[in-house]
Amino acid sequence: MQAHDSAPQITTQRARLLAGIIAVIAFAALAVQPLLGEGSYLENLGGMLRYFTIWGNVAACVTMAAIALGRDVSRAHMAALATALTIIALVYWLLLSGIHNPEGFDRITNQFHHTIVPALTIGWWLRFTPFASSTKALIPAIMVPPLTYGAFALVLGQLTSFYPYFFTDLPALGWPKFLLSNAVFALFFAVSGAGLVSLKNWLQSRFSAAA
Repeated sequence: MQAHDSAPQITTQRARLLAGIIAVIAFAALAVQPLLGEGSYLENLGGMLRYFTIWGNVAACVTMAAIALGRDVSRAHMAALATALTIIALVYWLLLSGIHNPEGFDRITNQFHHTIVPALTIGWWLRFTPFASSTKALIPAIMVPPLTYGAFALVLGQLTSFYPYFFTDLPALGWPKFLLSNAVFALFFAVSGAGLVSLKNWLQSRFSAAA
């Protein structure tokens, strides 16, 4: 009988070693990024944390570090993280990379935040997270990151009048459109996550059959 999808998954020593490497890479990129801005380190760090991309990279760093240190995380948690990082990478490269032109070391850290850390973490999830017996059971966890970020961005905007993304701009949207935009954002995560988990299950089934 398969373990419940919200139960902790058991990881091997090799999986923990690789998770530790990913955590170090993610931490190094996050630690260097505030050095590249014009303000103080803390000011630049605070500015970074306004963006969902950084949320995803921090989550990857903390999660992989926890796994490396022997903590077991649930399949639901890993599915939510993999979904968030997939969307971060796809949205950047499909919609934003053409208008975003970082220079110098910022160009390097940008690759880590949008490509390397997401790819490594998603790869770890595909390889080491067990088969999900119920995709539907993972959906609530997958929707937590966008809903949490939406609430954060709302508070941030009210305090600073800064809105990182169009769907967080309450003054411009008004409450009905703001709520609808964030609901659509969360639904997009749910659909994307379900597709990713289904793809992962299919790949694992194919590899198991081939073995």
